Amino acid sequence: MNQRAEFTWKDTDGGLLVSVRGEIDHHTAAAIRTGMDALLFARRPARLVLDLSAVTFMDSSGLGLIMGRYGILRELGGSMCVRDPSPEIRGILTLAGMERRVRIEYTKRTPPAAPDRQSPRSGRAGSGRTAAPGRTGQKRRKVI
Repeated sequence: MNQRAEFTWKDTDGGLLVSVRGEIDHHTAAAIRTGMDALLFARRPARLVLDLSAVTFMDSSGLGLIMGRYGILRELGGSMCVRDPSPEIRGILTLAGMERRVRIEYTKRTPPAAPDRQSPRSGRAGSGRTAAPGRTGQKRRKVI
């Protein structure tokens, strides 16, 4: 991707609001990570709010960026949340299981619907696997 990414920050009541804009990929994540780490260790906030409302693209480097800052905040005794990701970015966060670790909050709009978790094979919710023959709880009859 060729669009730059940048971040701005401001102090909030006992915390820090960091707003990221642009595309977070392996080219831009390193610069954001370096700047944010310096800021976190200098300010030592009790809470970090990472605003992703202006992020237009994010790959696994963005997930690493979020998880790394989450780890630093835990070391410092603080907490972290991600604010207002777009539906596309939320889909990436959900598929990666990020919602189990980092709180995601919405202030600018209604939260988008969660991604559909139906099995592509059966159309039913679940793992998409079917039981092996004879393993469905039914008794097998022996034909002689």
